[in-house]
Amino acid sequence: MGRHFVLECAGPTGLARVMSQMLEKRVDELEKRVAELAAIVGSQLHKKDWPATVGTLPDDEISREAERLGRDYRDSLRDSGDSAGA
Repeated sequence: MGRHFVLECAGPTGLARVMSQMLEKRVDELEKRVAELAAIVGSQLHKKDWPATVGTLPDDEISREAERLGRDYRDSLRDSGDSAGA
C-alpha cells in the first residue's frame, strides 16, 4: 500500500524559541560591534589634534567665508567683553 511519513515540526513555542535565540545572538553581535565603534569614535573625539584638523576644509570661497564669519563672531564677543570669546 502507500508509504507513511512522519513529519516532526516545531510547534509555535519551538519556533519562537529558535527565533528568540537567533535574535539574541544577533543583538549580542551588534552590541559588541557598537561598543567597538564607540571606542574608536570616542578615542578620536577626545584628541585635541589640531594638526590633523588643519586643512580638512577645502580652500574655496565658501570655506573662506565661513572662516571669516567665525573670526568676526569671535572678535565681536571679545569686543563686547564676553568671556566666551576669550
